[in-house]
Amino acid sequence: MKFVILNGSPRDEKSVTFHYFKYIELNFPEHEYKVHQVGRKIKKIENNEEYFESIISDIESADGIFWLYPVYTLCIPAQMKRFIELVFERGKEEVFSDKYATSISTSGHYFDHHAHDYIHAISEDLGINYVRGYSAEIIDLLEKKERKRLQLFARHFFRNCENKISIEKIYEPIMHSYPTFKPSGITENEKTHDYSIIIITDATEKDTSLLNIIDTFVKLMPNPVTIINLHDCDIKGGCLGCLKCSAEGVCFYKDEHNALFHEKLVKADMLVYAPVIKDRHYSAKFKTFIDRCFFNGHKPVFVNQQQAYFISGPIRKLHTLRENLNTMPEAGRANLVGIITDEYNDSVEIISLIESLIDNILWSLENEKFTKPKSFLGVGGHKVFRDLIYTYQVVFPSDYKYYKKEGLLDFPKPFMGNMKMLIKPLMMTSKSREKFYEKAGDLQIRLFKKEIKKEDFDK
Repeated sequence: MKFVILNGSPRDEKSVTFHYFKYIELNFPEHEYKVHQVGRKIKKIENNEEYFESIISDIESADGIFWLYPVYTLCIPAQMKRFIELVFERGKEEVFSDKYATSISTSGHYFDHHAHDYIHAISEDLGINYVRGYSAEIIDLLEKKERKRLQLFARHFFRNCENKISIEKIYEPIMHSYPTFKPSGITENEKTHDYSIIIITDATEKDTSLLNIIDTFVKLMPNPVTIINLHDCDIKGGCLGCLKCSAEGVCFYKDEHNALFHEKLVKADMLVYAPVIKDRHYSAKFKTFIDRCFFNGHKPVFVNQQQAYFISGPIRKLHTLRENLNTMPEAGRANLVGIITDEYNDSVEIISLIESLIDNILWSLENEKFTKPKSFLGVGGHKVFRDLIYTYQVVFPSDYKYYKKEGLLDFPKPFMGNMKMLIKPLMMTSKSREKFYEKAGDLQIRLFKKEIKKEDFDK
């Protein structure tokens, strides 16, 4: 059988992910493989239509497709995202129809499921029969049992292709049927506050609803608002995964991104993301900006910052993207105040939601920059990053230094501390266990009451 390999890593054959495919190729030489480095060559693919068509031609003649990608900031790399956009923009969906595909990713297992869900959904949008992918930890290929697992995964995929096994569909097609948001009668409020409020967007004149949401927010917010449009910024390219930034936190690109991040975004009291949505995720333009933030490593530098999103598109149907929006503020130790979308038939309702968002933003800023407690998205993410950075401290020295300084290497300690030495032997008998569990709840409540009693409620 013939297979096309679409490698989304900008590191092409030096990509760790690519070598997971190479291992499959060594084990299954009976198949024919055609590799396209869509991540590394995305500019050529954009600008040279003949080259783009050659890739499409190979896909058309193939029996199956391998999507390869490292996980970059909760999803696939921006370069691969741009290739997918080009497929839709140039009307090549039919070429993919009824083919079989799967994917292989490498990561530290942080939000790898999101990247896989995205590729799964896009594959279904293209009419592909998608076989669930393979998510590898970066160095799994060094382990014999993981190499065996990879062999079995490949055999399973080839079997699906050869026997044309029926595969269930999971994702509904996406449609945005709401009218364009067209506010009227908006009076600009006096600017009586002096917080640093920034909106970052990649909207163009075609994005009418999104621009109108931004404009309404700016007029109603009683505080000056700075709008940064990525189309006006000098950002030379996407993250290349080179890790040259890992020692000192400086990207090798000589452009405006580093200064924009440190001088504008991190210092803001309130940061609003207003990305254009293309297919099921941010546009490649906005994803490029997000991916480039990796020069900051895994440092949660948005502590107590208030954040929000403005979205034009069917976010209610894009559950994977919605989880992404909820996760980014928690991962950065910020506070997600709200998400404004244009999924309403009445523009008056959207205006009311914007007014409520402004009210909540100002309340949070005026009340010690209130930040909600972290859920699994924040707590789980921190633990993944903490363990990753501790394990790979030689690779990420800047992150390790930051985590150590900020007390973020907070590995778990045994419950009850030194008391465990006394209690553990007692817990060996059923009678002692019964008494312990009978009193445990009461003890916890007494501890709560003891601490609460210390509070001065007259403050």
